[in-house]
Amino acid sequence: MSLFASFSVVSGATLLSRVLGLLRDVLFFAAFGTSIYGEAFLLAFTIPNLFRRMLGEGTLTSAFIPVFSESQLVNKNNWSLLNEVLTRLFVFLGCLSVFVAFFTLLTHQFSWFSNPKWYLANYLNGVTFFYVIFICASAILVGALNVRDRFLEGSLSPVVLNLFLIFTLCFVGFNRDFSFGQKALFLSLAVVGAGLFQLYLPWFRLSKNFGWKFKWKFSNSSELSEVSSLFWVGAFGAAIAQVNILVSRILAYTLDDPGGVSYLYMTARLVELPLGVFAIAISTILFPVLSRAASKGDKVLYKSSFFAGLRMISMLTIPSSIGLLLLGELVISVLFEWKAFGESNVVMASEVLMIVAWTIPLYALSTFLIKSYHSQKNMKVPLRAALLSLLVNVVCSLTFMSAYGVKGLAWANLAAAFAQFTFLYCKNPELSWSSLVRNNQICLPKIFAAACTMFFSIQLIRLVFDTAANKFGLFLQLSLFILVGAFCYFLALMLLKFPLAGRKHLLSLISRNYAMLTKFLK
Repeated sequence: MSLFASFSVVSGATLLSRVLGLLRDVLFFAAFGTSIYGEAFLLAFTIPNLFRRMLGEGTLTSAFIPVFSESQLVNKNNWSLLNEVLTRLFVFLGCLSVFVAFFTLLTHQFSWFSNPKWYLANYLNGVTFFYVIFICASAILVGALNVRDRFLEGSLSPVVLNLFLIFTLCFVGFNRDFSFGQKALFLSLAVVGAGLFQLYLPWFRLSKNFGWKFKWKFSNSSELSEVSSLFWVGAFGAAIAQVNILVSRILAYTLDDPGGVSYLYMTARLVELPLGVFAIAISTILFPVLSRAASKGDKVLYKSSFFAGLRMISMLTIPSSIGLLLLGELVISVLFEWKAFGESNVVMASEVLMIVAWTIPLYALSTFLIKSYHSQKNMKVPLRAALLSLLVNVVCSLTFMSAYGVKGLAWANLAAAFAQFTFLYCKNPELSWSSLVRNNQICLPKIFAAACTMFFSIQLIRLVFDTAANKFGLFLQLSLFILVGAFCYFLALMLLKFPLAGRKHLLSLISRNYAMLTKFLK
């Protein structure tokens, strides 16, 4: 499957997931607003997500895929490493989940948390934590499928979670027979149920298409030792990156002003839409390619894939950042201004979003650069970058939050993202500052020229159509601004002959696909 075909599959499924995720968040904030019950669920769900991104989709997968790729080059039917990793995951996470549940029971029995906010978050975490068993195992199976150039199941996994939560919110969230506490508990149980189904999807595909069978395997191998050595170095970096998120939300939870966690969560969700659809999709597709190229010592393939990834991510995330900056308040109003989430909440959330929007290209490029280091089995540079990011985030958060509240935490996140990206960029031997402007590398001048075209086109059309008075009118207005902005942006890129993969540029790719479609219709 070609890069663009794979990207279409992953980005399409991810876009569906993000749209459903936005619908889920609309329903969530309509049901809970910025109440302590909703914030307790968000904080409780952050903790299993930390383990998911560290053990599942994060470092363990990054350590597993390069080693597994090498073993598959020798023997495609060798599943020993996969079974060894899964066995240890099931045992470790199963024991850890039971311990967390037992700790929750003790705190409930002896009333260790007198503050209702912390009592609720701890109680819900005891339920949602079981999610880590299924989602981390699922992520490893998805990694094995990615090595075999199979991306659909991994891309659909978040769709499953969103559907479970949407159905729960629809049938429970607006039912007056349930209290807020009961609604939050049902959501936590829905998370665990979704995890079971998320594990089933890649399990079934690996078994049916590739003949894999799970066997408990407690023995050690040289491949497992290599994964372990890579993992423990990288785990600190991934843990620090997730602790960064947790620190921001805990600090927001301590603010006297209500809604800090909700605003950070909401803006993060809007930022994750372009990150997931574009940056993470490209990183997911190219990571196995970079790993295979690094294993074979194919420098030509490695560099061409590396710079193609950087160009595509820059091309797609920079206009996303500018678009949210321009239309953030309108986006939040259209999506989230329902029931308990009112106009004052929209204004505050949009002010936070105007800061957080600038993190999109920084996080996106950092994600791809981290994957490029991992493909070469280099975990130390991402670890140092994560440490720097955490340090900057903590110092800036403590400095700014007392004066600026949740907006100070948003500025701290932006500073941390910039520090991490700069460190990763400067440490990469393939990159120099001239790489930013070279046509066959990142090619920022053409991106900025097209982005400026988009910016002025949206501003001009807003002068004419910025008059909607109801929700449907606001939706049509937002859709018009997005379509006009996207059209002007990609038209400018085509006229500038922006390079994509290899020697292909955007205009030539569209012309070729149009010719193929015309031939097919005839």
